[in-house]
Amino acid sequence: MKICVPAATALGLAIAMSANAGMTGNAYEVGYSFSGTDFGGVAVSGYVVDLYLEFDGDADVMLNVYNFNDSNSGAAYFQGLTAPGWAPNEQGSIFETEVSQSFDSFIAIGGVTADGANGPLQMAGNGVSVDPNFGGNSAIAPAADAGWYNGNPNNPIGQVVATNATNTGFGVFIGRFSVEGSDGFSMVGSSGFATYNQGVGTAGVQESFSVVEIPAPGALALLGLAGLASRRRR
Repeated sequence: MKICVPAATALGLAIAMSANAGMTGNAYEVGYSFSGTDFGGVAVSGYVVDLYLEFDGDADVMLNVYNFNDSNSGAAYFQGLTAPGWAPNEQGSIFETEVSQSFDSFIAIGGVTADGANGPLQMAGNGVSVDPNFGGNSAIAPAADAGWYNGNPNNPIGQVVATNATNTGFGVFIGRFSVEGSDGFSMVGSSGFATYNQGVGTAGVQESFSVVEIPAPGALALLGLAGLASRRRR
């Protein structure tokens, strides 16, 4: 039987669903090997982990990450010669290199609009800054309870976007962590908190998250079948 929902009711349902959208509590890593050149033709290779905070819709705008604790303790993350510091700082023009774009470690509040061969390309300065707990912009790794934030909330760089790096298909890129000479490492088990809203003038919401392993495609299919079976048992 076809069920018709009045337009006003449908609009109310859409608003309610939008209001309930938010973080899922999961963040996922995308890891890959890298080999390229830095300024002056210096050869650099190693391993990269990109982190994505998962949301269940695209209505939200992330504002900051705080109380972040990295499970990969003891790491010394790589900084490119022409993209120094954790705040996005790719120099561009003649100073742009494969390393500064795709291997340099930096923190982010979204703001990524293009993907390179491996992952998001680093942007030039976009208002993202480290907070005092980070340990300084030139720290070798985030300190305990580290944080970073969008210094210009009127610029919605943390807008949730569609991405295949999360289970829901929605997320915000929150940082790249690379180690020169590494064959692979993981940041699963890292945890933190984030603040988000639904645009300028709306209330902020603060929730926790943990970096977890993304289920294999087969596991996702089984979960879908389990959900279908539960809906059919009546």
